[in-house]
Amino acid sequence: MNIDISKIDKGKGDVEVINVKIPRDRVPKLIKEKGIYEAYHMSKKDWITIILNDTLEDEIIINLIGESYDLINSSK
Repeated sequence: MNIDISKIDKGKGDVEVINVKIPRDRVPKLIKEKGIYEAYHMSKKDWITIILNDTLEDEIIINLIGESYDLINSSK
């Protein structure tokens, strides 16, 4: 989705982001990484927001998406 960057960080203008579910114990460490923020419009305990602007390597983003997919499907 596209959001105004000011919703999660300093600055102005739109940025493309994705929200992914992550184990609660990993959220505090991950949000310290550049390009990863507390969840926008989701539970900040279980979700993070990733900016899709080449700040993070694609492999990292793909791994986080895969982890999120596994978490969501394991609860079914």
